[in-house]
Amino acid sequence: MLQILANGIITGGIIAVMALAFTVVYLPTRIFYIALGGVYAIVPFLAWTGLQWGWAWYVAVAFALVIGVMLSLGCELLNHAWLEKKNASSGTHLVSSLGIYIIVVQAIAIIWGNETKVLRQGVDGVFNLIGVTLTQAQVGGAAIALLTIGSFYLWLQSTKLGLEFRALADNKNELALRGFSIQKLRLVAFGIAGLLSSIAALLVSWDVGFDPQGGLAALLLAVVASIIGGSQSFFGAVLGGILLGILRSQVVWFLSAQWSEAASFAILALFLVLRPQGLLGQKLRLESES
Repeated sequence: MLQILANGIITGGIIAVMALAFTVVYLPTRIFYIALGGVYAIVPFLAWTGLQWGWAWYVAVAFALVIGVMLSLGCELLNHAWLEKKNASSGTHLVSSLGIYIIVVQAIAIIWGNETKVLRQGVDGVFNLIGVTLTQAQVGGAAIALLTIGSFYLWLQSTKLGLEFRALADNKNELALRGFSIQKLRLVAFGIAGLLSSIAALLVSWDVGFDPQGGLAALLLAVVASIIGGSQSFFGAVLGGILLGILRSQVVWFLSAQWSEAASFAILALFLVLRPQGLLGQKLRLESES
């Protein structure tokens, strides 16, 4: 049982990083950022290319992270910010973001092909602790996911920019009236989302591999986690990701991996019916919902 729980928490931690990436944009802007799946998909290919060129692993990883952040910033500067100036609807943002995702995935397939690749070379090391067996990739992934989430919350709670960002998520109109730059804070949101999704992609790619279609699946799990935890809260995304990881680990252990996706969306449907605001969300008054 400890083995299942450990596997679930580690998997959930990585899902939580991706869920946080989605929530960082959705909560302050209400943009359903599907193009984030494209950022997730392309980053491992960039790191893999760097390794093939003989770069040191940390240079290849840094290169991939920087390009991931720049691509996410480009989605804001060249698409969503322009649509926002035109007072475009949320549906328009969604469709345009989906278009960017499709373009990125097709570009990946043309340049690198559709074959599954793995960043890790050779056999992975194994650790045994109190009856729990974990691979080196799992231990490293858990540590990096924890460090990433902790760093984000430290920034959010302890810095002036983090305070402004929380204010943006709470009431952007009042923040604008007080003279703060909404455009700058939106760029911060997209930049952080790009960084978080890039980290999540590299962690998964190091452990189980990657392919051009992996971004959308990761994004859907992030959305499910955000809804389960409560889309009105940054911490809700993390909580939802961990719970979803534990659920998927239980399903894989007792049933099979083929049932993990069905179980994920079954729990989503259950929450949408019984508690649509999520675990940490609060039910809105009718005038607030309208």
